[in-house]
Amino acid sequence: MKINILQLTVITFAIVFSSCATRLPTPQGVPEVSVANYEKAISDKTKKIEVYDGLYNTLTVQATWLDSLVTEYALSHNARLFQWQEPKYREERTKKVSKNAENSEFFVSFFTPERKHMDLSTAKNLWKIYLDVNGQRYEGKATKIKLSLSEIQALYPYHNRWSTPYTVSFPVATSLVENKDAVLVFTGAVGSAELKYPAK
Repeated sequence: MKINILQLTVITFAIVFSSCATRLPTPQGVPEVSVANYEKAISDKTKKIEVYDGLYNTLTVQATWLDSLVTEYALSHNARLFQWQEPKYREERTKKVSKNAENSEFFVSFFTPERKHMDLSTAKNLWKIYLDVNGQRYEGKATKIKLSLSEIQALYPYHNRWSTPYTVSFPVATSLVENKDAVLVFTGAVGSAELKYPAK
């Protein structure tokens, strides 16, 4: 049976793409978390708001609360994506557990049409960020994430090239505020937005 050049090209592409789509195994010693469970955990803890002035979009914010469950799932997800061996996984987990004992964190994908208004991380930025929970208000500190778009989208698929990625940290232990009604507030001269996280 003869195979022409076109058929050979199609077969080659099929083999290449099927091999690229193969799911990497979870390294030994790392808890197994399926992609579906990871994506559901992210979806459950992600809120989005778009603010408009008439037909003009002035602000779009998406934020994922990195609570204990999301943190555990993200560690397993990272271990699989980057093929961490068990010692590396345990080192990263220890860092996260230590950080969560003192802080609560959110991943934030932040967009305004004006590039000069998108900076949340400098001392002279136009924004204040608060976490309101259990009758208390905590002020957040934003840190710009310096990863490639593809690396960030592997963790947070909703993030896009027009938004800026941040980690926002609040000075309260994760265990004290997770599973409680909470509101993430962005406010400044440009506008304001509230993302509500009801307790489950």
